[in-house]
Amino acid sequence: MDFIELQNHQDLRLGLFVKLEGSWFSHPFSKNTFKIKSTTDLETIRNLKDVKILYDPDRSDTEELSELSDMGEIECHETEREMSEGSGSDAGVDAKEEGRSQESIEEQDHLIERRNNYQNFREHLRNVEGSYLKVLGQNNELFEHVHKGKAKGLKVAEDIVSGIQQTLQNPQSAMSLIHVIGSNGAMWGLPEHALNTCMLSLLIGKQMNLSSDEMLNLGMSGLLHDVGHRLLPMKVKFLSGGMKVQADPDMLKDHSACSCQLLANLPGTQREVLDGILQHHERLDGSGYPKQLHKDEISKLAKIMMVADRYDELCNASDPELSLIPHDALSRLFRHVVHKGESSKYCEHVVQALVQAVSVYPPGSLVELTDGMFGVVTALSIENPTKPILLLYAPWLCRKDGMVVNLAKDATVDIKKAVHPKDLQANVLAYLSPRRMAMFIHGTEEKSPFGGKPKKSKPKAQTVSP
Repeated sequence: MDFIELQNHQDLRLGLFVKLEGSWFSHPFSKNTFKIKSTTDLETIRNLKDVKILYDPDRSDTEELSELSDMGEIECHETEREMSEGSGSDAGVDAKEEGRSQESIEEQDHLIERRNNYQNFREHLRNVEGSYLKVLGQNNELFEHVHKGKAKGLKVAEDIVSGIQQTLQNPQSAMSLIHVIGSNGAMWGLPEHALNTCMLSLLIGKQMNLSSDEMLNLGMSGLLHDVGHRLLPMKVKFLSGGMKVQADPDMLKDHSACSCQLLANLPGTQREVLDGILQHHERLDGSGYPKQLHKDEISKLAKIMMVADRYDELCNASDPELSLIPHDALSRLFRHVVHKGESSKYCEHVVQALVQAVSVYPPGSLVELTDGMFGVVTALSIENPTKPILLLYAPWLCRKDGMVVNLAKDATVDIKKAVHPKDLQANVLAYLSPRRMAMFIHGTEEKSPFGGKPKKSKPKAQTVSP
């Protein structure tokens, strides 16, 4: 007999032979057709969303028989019925038992594979985030050298940039770096912003096929563009949660010139690096500072840096309440260059390169799918960037388990929209939040994603030499 659609989920019962129609990851079962044999499975099916449930009366147990399943007797009755309805031979029973054993093995293998994929994802992200935190420590060392007028600061900066460039050659690590950049939130500060701007600039430069010398100068500019902030007078700002020491807002526009002043005193600083730093707040329409330059008066490196700098400021605002999700930050930049055209503040080709580098839904983006499930983008699919790889939240999964899926391999579901963390329930956000992946630095990583030899971590973040 054909399957019949079940109109009311409350009509589900033990012993019913059901068929679940939906995307392959919209439910936790290894098969779409099976008999409900436990109260746990029954409750799980009743709570499924955006899944059509059908049943086959001929292969379902009678209600009388299903009542016995509450006492764990359903399998016994099934065996008796199969023996009476079958040929009576032991071979038939053995074949059925063998089939059941095979199904059980397949389910177990499926679960093990899913858990392994999830653990591999978590371990890789932990390594990348751990290395990111270590390089932040090195970045602080770099700032100290530059402020003291030590040429060693430039060598440290070159090592960091070289390590990041090496990382960008590995697509998986590059995606994880974008994941980290888009989710710093509360830990935002000058060192994080400098490192993020450097990495984003290099991602754009790689997309624009810059030469190796241009890439090095671009990375150096991004890493050192705000080093002059520490020369500005400081003011205390009182907030509801405490106080914050920050540069005097009236003097902020001097920070680019201060940065150049510091670096110009260090032997070996390239002219291209100084131009990029001095001009990163200029705008193509002449509305920037410090010299209100226009279009061709601005260097190529500065045109890249101004986009990278602005994107990170939108994603990781100093006030977390004002931070945009990566998708919205990209959309704002893209809409600006499209709507403004020739009068745009930013170079259209640079913004397009950023979008191509991190995709419409960059890694770290929280999204809702068309079947109602929520997930976080973990990586891009090379064959189809609009169908990324996701870590999904499913209420039936425990925290040590996970479901990493490739949307490019499932045509039944798509991303409906990007979502802001504040719009998710606390338990969903706690499961999907990339920040929960690495709260501590692990010293067991086989290789630093930023290049170089692995090092054992101490309780606090420390430097790592690429």
